[in-house]
Amino acid sequence: MIEMTPAARERLDNYLQRMRSELRGTRAVVADEVEQSVREHIEIALAQAQAPVGATEVIGILDRLGPPERWLGDEERPMWRRALDHVRSGPEDGRLAYLSFGLFVASIVLLPIFGFLLLIPAMFVGRAWVELARDRGEPLGARRWLVYPAMAVVLAFATGLLIIGPPMMAIAFALGPDVESLLDIPTSRLGELRFLAGLGGVMFGSWWIIAGGFCAAFIRPIRFVFSPLLDGLRRKHFAVLAAIGALVAAAGATLIYYRH
Repeated sequence: MIEMTPAARERLDNYLQRMRSELRGTRAVVADEVEQSVREHIEIALAQAQAPVGATEVIGILDRLGPPERWLGDEERPMWRRALDHVRSGPEDGRLAYLSFGLFVASIVLLPIFGFLLLIPAMFVGRAWVELARDRGEPLGARRWLVYPAMAVVLAFATGLLIIGPPMMAIAFALGPDVESLLDIPTSRLGELRFLAGLGGVMFGSWWIIAGGFCAAFIRPIRFVFSPLLDGLRRKHFAVLAAIGALVAAAGATLIYYRH
């Protein structure tokens, strides 16, 4: 046993601990062989050193050996460790893509608690990766499927909120406790249903007209935030939404007018 100073022993122990952690989950034979090989290499390198060996000499040996991860080939490492190392030490664009997907998975796992709060950072990390790839002139490639899920979920939620959120709140406000006396709703069940359907049509249709015009005016920021999913978005799509809104509002007004 080579005599070392406490600082040198601590450095060596930390290195071996990291190596054992890296070897955890591999086959026992491979792990034992690698650890034994590393120990022998260190003892040979320090055999001629003057005792007690100081931390500086140990650090020099460990630097020449390289990080503990290098002692195990990729084919022997668990898949989850390879993925983690790729996120931790891979190229910046790769880290961003994997981080976005990791946040998305975490949002699903933690959904009952606060998972939905992770969707926004997952989306913006994904957008950062998209912009980085475009600045470099690189194709998005297969990694786009790591960032699309979070962006698609946020886009779907924002679209649903835009389409049904404001009119639903307006209907809830209109259908207060005094709605029958204020609007003279007929007592027949059929008349009530026709009125409610007409009210919904007017509320939804009117809002879709407003939303179509608003989104058409701000189409560039919308495309930028949700790029590349909405790169093909055009003002004509919002014109279609406004046209549908006009038809729905007209149908709703007709039902209210002829509710008796």
